[in-house]
Amino acid sequence: MFSKVLFPVDLQDLITAEHGLKYLKDMLGEQQELHLVSVLQGFNMPLVASYFPEGAVESAVKGMEQQLLVLAKSVLADDVNWFIHVAEGTPHKMIVDKAEQLGCDLIAIPSRNHSLVEQVLLGSVTTKVVEQAACSVFVMR
Repeated sequence: MFSKVLFPVDLQDLITAEHGLKYLKDMLGEQQELHLVSVLQGFNMPLVASYFPEGAVESAVKGMEQQLLVLAKSVLADDVNWFIHVAEGTPHKMIVDKAEQLGCDLIAIPSRNHSLVEQVLLGSVTTKVVEQAACSVFVMR
């Protein structure tokens, strides 16, 4: 059985996140931990960061933390030991890194349907996480 589970949340697709969390809530017991992580991308690039005022990154991180908190409280309540995290960088790298930092033994990642063009041009975060993660990955549809 898994003791620490990482669940990446795309805050632009909360419906998928809610469905995934409801499913995980029923799978996890009292001794297990669920870590929700969302990734703020783009700000870590100097060219991009130079266009934003001082404190914009901190403000964005706090806003994301608040959204994760609302999501976790509304779906998970006290049924599961949960924690929230916001990382900055490339989504698939930050997901894999956070799982390693926390000692997670499972990444449960929702998968969205992308068109072939989107997959070729953008790549798939889910695919990259599956390829690079050192722990088990559970792809949720």
